[in-house]
Amino acid sequence: MATRFSRRVLFFIGVGVGLPALLLALLGIFLTLRISRAVEDQAQRYDSYMSKQVADAFEQELLSQMTRSIALAENAARQGGGRPEILAALQAGDTELGKPHVVVLDELTGYSLEMFNGQPVVYDPRPGGLWFVGLMLQGPDGQIMGAGGWIFDPRKFLITRLQTVIQDRLPANPRMYGGYESTRKLSFELLGPEGRLAFVRQPYDLGEARTEALGGPFEGYRIRVGVTSVAAVVLAERFVGFEVTFIALMLLSIMLAAIFGLRYTLRQVELAQLKSSFVSNVTHELKTPIALIRLAVETLEMQRYSSPAEGERFLRTIARETEKLSQLVDNILDFARLESGRPVFQLGPIDPADVVRDAVETFKPRLDDQRFKVETEIPASLPTVMGDARALNHCILNLLDNAVKYSRERREIRVSAGSREGRVTISVADRGIGIPPGDQQRVFEKFVRLGDGLIHDVKGAGLGLALVHQIMRAHHGRVELVSTPGEGSTFTLVLPVAAEDSAAPAAEAQTGS
Repeated sequence: MATRFSRRVLFFIGVGVGLPALLLALLGIFLTLRISRAVEDQAQRYDSYMSKQVADAFEQELLSQMTRSIALAENAARQGGGRPEILAALQAGDTELGKPHVVVLDELTGYSLEMFNGQPVVYDPRPGGLWFVGLMLQGPDGQIMGAGGWIFDPRKFLITRLQTVIQDRLPANPRMYGGYESTRKLSFELLGPEGRLAFVRQPYDLGEARTEALGGPFEGYRIRVGVTSVAAVVLAERFVGFEVTFIALMLLSIMLAAIFGLRYTLRQVELAQLKSSFVSNVTHELKTPIALIRLAVETLEMQRYSSPAEGERFLRTIARETEKLSQLVDNILDFARLESGRPVFQLGPIDPADVVRDAVETFKPRLDDQRFKVETEIPASLPTVMGDARALNHCILNLLDNAVKYSRERREIRVSAGSREGRVTISVADRGIGIPPGDQQRVFEKFVRLGDGLIHDVKGAGLGLALVHQIMRAHHGRVELVSTPGEGSTFTLVLPVAAEDSAAPAAEAQTGS
């Protein structure tokens, strides 16, 4: 009886352990195959990504060569030289791309234009598979007078530069996902109308390869990226069977790890969400100064200025906006301190008119770049307010940034300041998409993104207006909003005028709960 009972117990224990083990083994095999397929899909997506990167790298390689070779011609054009002088300057420079050629402005009709890394490149087909490719030239008055370039052979260029692009140009890109080491296990093939023209490393399986067509003057050529025999996806395919064999030995560990793994995963998801929100917020708040710095740098790199004084102005903009980056980081930390009720701002007597002018001047390059018409109505002086100039400047920049982002065809912004009933007002008005009445209070909440499709076309984390609202609370002021959908919005900062005895030592602003 006892023996039969023991057997039954052992049977049920065996079934209790074996059946789950079998189910887990089958699940493990299924998941292993799924993971193997996911690795293959990821490899294919990465191949597609890399093919696009190589295509971009060829464009950058061509642009780099053109930029170096056209320098003398650009100088000749700016000095008022005609076609013979510019052509002579091109011939005096590097002619590796091909025979120099100059096209005056009137002859550019019918030519194609494409942006290579933010630089306009002009191109046009020629007989025999050749192409004209060139860059715009500016005359002494800064106006476009034509294009200088070369009649070049894209086939020769692509074949001779494939190794350079893969070994030098790709590693020089710091934003390339996976880094240079990942490319060492990939094959790169240059394909033309007649088939493969050149390659770097033999592919393992053409079925896994991905192809990207080249554009512009490289039309008709393609880049195919695939894996080599030592790629991770190939090794994964070879070891799937080996891994399945050992799944049964890992079942007990999986069961024990599942409990702790679930708790750990949930905690990591929470941390990931917090991190994602933080990164999104920081990205949103740093976007404006980074964009201004980038605009100034590109202007200096391309020498799009008419005098040394104007170049010095862009250098000053870079220095000023670099300082703003540090200040904006401090403001993000201030937001956290405001939420916790700790002191943040050092308030002192300031002239709000100066703050408004400084903010508009800081933002002016971006407004000019995006062709906004800006109207300002700022009195010579305004009543003094007790405030933190840096924080108020940040508020105005946020409002200007929102006005730019949410404007469509009517690119008009009006910035005004004034005083009323013992308070100073600073208004930023746009002619953008507007805000529905039911959402006008929600826009000042943290991380709020309205459901309107137009608004979702604009990137952001919903922190800008919340930060403006908190800063105004710390200054004992408020933000007023008047908006009509389809007509635009007006945000007004309302600040109390400083008392007559405002010369007292500056007080620290604290939030209220």
